[in-house]
Amino acid sequence: MRRNLFPVAILHSDGEYAEVVPQLVRLAEAQDLIGAGESVLIKPNLHMEQHWTTGGTVNPGLVGALIEWAKERGAGRIMVADGPYMSHPHPENVFVETGMAEVVEAQGAEWTAMPRGPYRSFDNASEHLPPRLEISELVFEFDRLINVAVMKTHLDCQVTLGMKNLKGCISSANKGAFHYEVPDINRAIVALNRLMTPDLTIVDGTLGMEGIGPGTGTVANFGHIFAGRHTPSVDVIAAAAMGFELDEVPVLKFAREQGMVSPDDIRVVGEELERIRRRFERAHEAMLRELPGLHLCAEGACSSCKLNVIRALRDNVRAGGAVPDCCIVMGKTACEDGEAIFLGKCAGEQAAGRPHLPGCPPRVEKAREFLAQFAARE
Repeated sequence: MRRNLFPVAILHSDGEYAEVVPQLVRLAEAQDLIGAGESVLIKPNLHMEQHWTTGGTVNPGLVGALIEWAKERGAGRIMVADGPYMSHPHPENVFVETGMAEVVEAQGAEWTAMPRGPYRSFDNASEHLPPRLEISELVFEFDRLINVAVMKTHLDCQVTLGMKNLKGCISSANKGAFHYEVPDINRAIVALNRLMTPDLTIVDGTLGMEGIGPGTGTVANFGHIFAGRHTPSVDVIAAAAMGFELDEVPVLKFAREQGMVSPDDIRVVGEELERIRRRFERAHEAMLRELPGLHLCAEGACSSCKLNVIRALRDNVRAGGAVPDCCIVMGKTACEDGEAIFLGKCAGEQAAGRPHLPGCPPRVEKAREFLAQFAARE
């Protein structure tokens, strides 16, 4: 008997989303997703005030096309919501600065920043999650959840696609805990995906990001978009299109081990995967290329802290400087090196009188000044 396979759609995309979205949804067998009067929550990737042309955030045009499609299907209330990086002081700015707020309002839909709450608590849901996990109540309040990610590489997880995008729905405290309290952020993401099940996941690679993602990489003009109703399956195909084997991506490896996904259960429709596949530069490869001589100890540091420090280092190098010739410590990494320097709130706990720049995360401009003091000299 033929198995009921999960369809994952791949289409060429040049950013004309009004034309692409209906085709994409039909190929993904999700055209009946929304019933008359049903409420729809769209969760894009808006991790920071970063324009979509960088490949770092979702193109508002895609969200606008999804809103239009949902309205044509008879949707009732439509809201766009996300939570940026942890401890962001003004999360609404992300919607305004990226242009998302303007597009959503023009379509007559609503938008909100998830950190404004409320949250639903899950106590002891998994050994891989914080003891108390808080997920935005919006996820459960709406009838349908559409998960919209950008195709990007990632410092900690190799890639950030549909499964990782759901991390934006948890509280700021939990985002930090995923990096420095739980045993493994990748296993935590898998466990989170057992508590949240999007009705449709889209990974947009029209413009993606490679190298030092999720916020400091290079624009990848990939020109394709992916969609399916089973998030892990969408991620397997999108990661393969980026040149990753399944076991190279810890989130997908663990998801397969737990029976959440299998390549044998996926049916690719639309474009042929092998025809479009290309290798994205990995984060560690870009760091070696752009920051030669870097000695970074950042176990347990969150990506916000690491990305700000890497931005500062890269700015200094591009201005003619050099990376420090000592160990740069972030997070809770134990370091006995007497010449080490420390950045970030967590690292300050073990600086023990050695040079330390506070901040959660440290501001880029402050990090540039601090790191320049220790630049390697001839």
